[in-house]
Amino acid sequence: MDTHELFGYLRSVDSDRHYPLEGVLAQTEAIGDPALPPASQQAALIWLDNALKQWDSQFAPEEPLAGELRRLRPLLAALAVKDRDFFTPGKHPLHQLIDAAQVYSVGWHAELGRAGQSVESDIKQAVTAALRWFDASSTDLLAISKRMQASAGKAAARVEKMTRRLVETERGRTRVAQSKRQAAQMINAAMAQDKIPEGVGEFLKGPWYDSAQLVLSKYGEQSDEWRQLTLTTNQLLQSVQAEAGRGSNSSDGRPALVDLVAELPKRIVRWLLSLQHDEGATREALDAIEQIHTNLLRGEPIQRQAITPIPVASPPETAPSVAKSLLGIEEGQWLSIPFEKGHPVRVMLALRMNEQQQLLFTNHAGLKVAQLSFEEFAKLRAAGDAVQLDSGASLSRCLASAVGLVTQDDLDEFTGVAAQRARERRLAEEKAERERLLQEQQRVEREAAEQERALREEEERRQAQAEREEAQRLQKAKEEAEQRRREETELDKARLEQEREEAIEYQQRWLTLTNGFVKSSEEAPPQIDDNLEEELQVDYESPAAIIPRYAWLGFRDDGEDEIVLARLAVHLQESDTYVFVDRLGERVRELSGDELVIILTRGLIDIVESRSRFPEDLARFKSG
Repeated sequence: MDTHELFGYLRSVDSDRHYPLEGVLAQTEAIGDPALPPASQQAALIWLDNALKQWDSQFAPEEPLAGELRRLRPLLAALAVKDRDFFTPGKHPLHQLIDAAQVYSVGWHAELGRAGQSVESDIKQAVTAALRWFDASSTDLLAISKRMQASAGKAAARVEKMTRRLVETERGRTRVAQSKRQAAQMINAAMAQDKIPEGVGEFLKGPWYDSAQLVLSKYGEQSDEWRQLTLTTNQLLQSVQAEAGRGSNSSDGRPALVDLVAELPKRIVRWLLSLQHDEGATREALDAIEQIHTNLLRGEPIQRQAITPIPVASPPETAPSVAKSLLGIEEGQWLSIPFEKGHPVRVMLALRMNEQQQLLFTNHAGLKVAQLSFEEFAKLRAAGDAVQLDSGASLSRCLASAVGLVTQDDLDEFTGVAAQRARERRLAEEKAERERLLQEQQRVEREAAEQERALREEEERRQAQAEREEAQRLQKAKEEAEQRRREETELDKARLEQEREEAIEYQQRWLTLTNGFVKSSEEAPPQIDDNLEEELQVDYESPAAIIPRYAWLGFRDDGEDEIVLARLAVHLQESDTYVFVDRLGERVRELSGDELVIILTRGLIDIVESRSRFPEDLARFKSG
């Protein structure tokens, strides 16, 4: 039998009933044709039949997709005897086409409806296009294979995206539960060390517990943020325990509790995430803790008690038989499982939640199908109802297995993929090492930054303490200065009051004498009104002769209720000008002799100098 005749028989094979060589022999027997393919072609067809039988039992999708792919059997047989590339599993375009189609359809089932229509359409088109090879050997099988691989890749990416969203949602719920348990365990362990005030226990089991969950959810259990929150928890409990007030002294000689209490509020606020948008609640929580610290520092008794721990649900234990049933079941694995209707449904294990002992399954569209407990799945598998579905390089693996290449490593070694994967592994290891070194460097940098931050905070704390001490010293000095000023003011008031009383007596005598002097003058002085509209001309002896130099005078000419104290500093004889200054030597009045006499005669000047020469000046004035 020549090749052309063989191809004619192959095109007539009923692929739903026979494998290629079986179909050819059935036809020749039916018509009594004794011709057989050459031995080499028979060997190739026997190899292909064995590979296809294995593929049907291990990799075939559901009908009608399996029937569509069976239509390619004659073409596979024709290429097996014609194309030498066909003898290398995974190399020929038709191998790659069927491998991609199997990956594309492994999760397909009839109940998908519209969600599975694209798979049916793409596979049917690809098979029809490939079968044109019998009529046109120039048919580009490689292009058809690449289109199938592209369709399978897009579908896989779409399913992965949908599944990832679902998994992230479920993992988010899982992280919340894990965060609650881990936060409770940390706080319970800290509270179990000693008795503490009830208010602190309520704070730890309330807003601090909520904040610990937020830190775990956001940063993770291995983060520096979680370590800092745990440290702050222990420091808070240390600050309110019975022996805290009698702790050892710090390096600067102050009690250790003082340093701890001064630093704690800032650290608590930093990690109190659950109240970060409620300043009132944050302040209330801090006030309660600070009141306990204040009582401790004063040596007042504090009521302490054992705090009931936060309830923590223990994760269920996995029975040995259940654990055994889960061996080999990994995320991404496709399975056939009968659910409510009893009809097997192809699903993928999207998420294995060991802590909750739950398995989450999705369909070909990436949608959630079911969630089973470990125990439920174990029962299905024990009954033979949960069946694993193999996938990936399906025909290539079957062709390799048919010639003794049993394992994937055997196939990789035969096709040269092993060397490529070794190179990829080496590159991956080098990349992982670079990432490890980078992470190590980042860790060192974080630790250095944290140490620098701690040193900076310590320096800020010491600086703040020094500023508080300096402010207290300045306040004390200010209070002492104020006290001295008040005492000096009282003394000055007493002395001035005594001098004023003496000056009043001198003033009365002065008015009496000056009135007599004015009456005895040759010309009576003009009348003086309040506006001083006319100048007073009086022939008198210079006031400098009767006003003691450096004597204190109280001027009342600006108003009866206001007295301006001034002292005669100098008399300028050429201009007949009198200059008066205050205590600081600043000039406050400058009067001519006439102006001074007018003010004197009106009684608007009080002489308050206790050591006055007023009596002698008055006697001299009268005799003159």
